[in-house]
This record gives sequence, C-alpha cells and structure tokens, in this order.
Amino acid sequence: LVSPPLPPLPPTRHKGTVMHITVVGGGNSTPIFAALAKDAGHEVAILTRRPADWNKDDIGFVNEDLDYFPQAELRVGIDLVTDDPALCIPQTDLIFIAGLPIHHNPTVLARIRPHLDMQKKVFIGSICAYGGFNWVAAEALGPGNYSLFGTQLIPWCCGTLEYGRTGLVIGAKRLLRIATEDGRDSDGVKPILAKILKMPFLTDTDFIASTLWPNNPSLHPPILYGLFKDWDGKSPYDPDKVPTLIYKDLRTDSAVTLVEMDTDLCAIVAGLRGALPQNGHLVDNDFSMKACVMQNYEEQITCAWDTVSCIMSNKAFAKHRIPYTAIEGGVVPTLAHKFFETDLPFGLCTMKDIANMVGVAVPCIDKMILWNQKLIGKEYLTASGKIDGKHASECVLPSAFGLDAKTLEFGNRSRTANGAEKKQKT
Repeated sequence: LVSPPLPPLPPTRHKGTVMHITVVGGGNSTPIFAALAKDAGHEVAILTRRPADWNKDDIGFVNEDLDYFPQAELRVGIDLVTDDPALCIPQTDLIFIAGLPIHHNPTVLARIRPHLDMQKKVFIGSICAYGGFNWVAAEALGPGNYSLFGTQLIPWCCGTLEYGRTGLVIGAKRLLRIATEDGRDSDGVKPILAKILKMPFLTDTDFIASTLWPNNPSLHPPILYGLFKDWDGKSPYDPDKVPTLIYKDLRTDSAVTLVEMDTDLCAIVAGLRGALPQNGHLVDNDFSMKACVMQNYEEQITCAWDTVSCIMSNKAFAKHRIPYTAIEGGVVPTLAHKFFETDLPFGLCTMKDIANMVGVAVPCIDKMILWNQKLIGKEYLTASGKIDGKHASECVLPSAFGLDAKTLEFGNRSRTANGAEKKQKT
C-alpha cells in the first residue's frame, strides 16, 4: 500500500539558521546527506520516484571512517519523503541532487522548474559537478535568481546497506572543493555545506575545473576498457576469471589505459590554460590522477608509489564493484549502468569536445569512446574527429551550448549574475 501524500513542509522558522533542504534522488548518497542535513538542524525533504520504499522517521548511515566522523552510525527522522515536487520545491532554500546518475539531471531539473520561485535565491547543486552541471542546469531552468553549485567530487566513497533507510560511508574526502559559478562562492553556499558535511576545510573551485578534474569518467572507462576492449558484446565470461572489485583488483591493461587517460586529461587542461590564463583553478592546480587521489584521501592510501598503487591501495575505494549480469554460460558486464551510460556522454564526450576546442589530440579518449559507443549502440564520435554522430544530442557538449574555449568558465548563463557583473576569477 502506498501511504497518502504527506503535507507540505511548514514555513522556515528561523530564517538564516534553519533552511528547507530538498535532496533529490534515492541512491547511495541520499540517506547520508539527508541525515547530515537534519543533524545540522535543517528541515529536510527527499524527492524520489520511490517514496513508498522510504521511512521518513528512520534514515541514516553506518560510518566506517571514524577519522572523518566519530560516530559509527547516525540515525534521524526527516520531515518529508515524496515523489511530488509541488510538496517540497516551492519552499526549498537548497536543492541537492545526490543519489542520481547525472544523465538524469536534465529531466529532473525540468520537473523541478515549474515549482521554483525564480525571484528567490535558491541554491541548486549536484553531488557531481562534472559533466557541465552548470551548462545543463542553466539550459533546463532558464533565467532566474537561483545560484548553482556542486561538489567537485562526491564527499565520500559510499554505498547502500538497506535501500530507503541506511547508507554506508566507506571513506570521506580529506579535501573537497565546491564549484560555484564565479569560482569564489559569492553567494555563500560553502559555509552551509561545511556544517552539513562536517567538513570545515571546504575550498573554492569553478565548474570548468570540476568538469576536467579526475573523476568517474577518468576512472571507470579506462579500467573497463582494459578489461573488456576485445569483448564482442555477447560472449559470457567465466565469473572466476574476471575481477569483481573495480579499483582494488586492477589488472595490467586497465592500469596502462588509466595512465594513458591521465596523460590525455592533463593535455586538455594544459591547452585550456592557454585560453584561460587568468583562471587560477585551472592554472594553479595539479590535475594528475595521483595528485587528485592523494589530496582527497591522504592516510587512507597505503601505497603512494604511483598512480596505479594510489588507486589500488585506497581504503575508500576498496569495496566498489563491477556490475555483471548472469547469462547462460557465465556473466557479462552490465551495460545498462552508469559506467557505460553516463561516463561516456557526460564525461568522455564532453572532454573530447573541449579537446577539439583547444586543438589537443586525445588518442586514449578517442579509442574509449569508439569502443563504448559500439557496445551501447550509439554513435557519438565519427570519422570527422568530432562528436557529431546521430546520437550526439544526448551528450553534454559545450560547443552545442554556443560556448568556446574563451567562454567555458562562465558557461551559458549571462555574464551577469543576479544583476551584478561577475568578477574575474583568481
């Protein structure tokens, strides 16, 4: 039986202290962020397509990283779980798209839009700032007084112990950047998130740096390409001969491709620095995979020798699995999964489009796009060397938003934010 709709959240009681926060999605990070937001003293709603599977009076997470948060478990009751944006969005002060693969962002934002007060300052953010979240959000939402943000990386490596009730924090970041539209957090979302996430060390970045920062598209595709580059898309594998842990059980060909991907990504960043020499987030940071992983996980890494050892020995990465589907004769990689359906059009193709803007060759990215798109029956990259295939409209391409190398950093919203000219980033 589905419970009757819950009443809308009441008006905010202490403006400036207590906020209405809506967490959108139902995946791994949803119960974690919702519990932390409630623990920080806010009114919290979850907007999910499966509200009947949640109990608003008992939501929380188990914590395996006591150096991050000194409790082994946090449990709270929140205020609302619903599938109706009309019940939570109008009064919301902060919307956080959390447990949701980012290829769903355009659809979710379009559902939210009719219920937003465009005259009100509402923070709208994503737990995944990569994939041009600011471009996608601006396109979906149109003009308004909202302020876009995103966490450059997910705050924790996490999982789900019981859907609708209990998440799992495996390992939290030791450094976390918050992307905002001007790269300086002029609207002040960082202090709000710092209290919720229990991370006082949050620092600034912008969306273009986050789109190119080593993240899921820099990890999953090269590892999976190394494992399955010769797979015909049909034949089963012996389950005893393929790895189950995507990071901890890294194989040789995956390690080689991972390093090649690292080279391509750093080359794109180097090319973009020439177009945006004033952008300190690009110019002053090391975008190599090893530097990124070491910054974010510090003592959780037991072997810092090189890029591959940093990933394999990272305790926070240790439990992440490769999804397989059982068929007659064995198993095959699960193609209907974000590893194949999100990291390509919202990651590799975005990077390729930027590489073309700055005239940088990316041979590893090219071969991974061609391999992945064939497996899922898509055509993105063509013989032209551009993302101009018949399914290219499914990709997040800055060129399709009318952007070029000089305008990437501000994106497709006006150069003025809420009536005030955006200042140059430093």
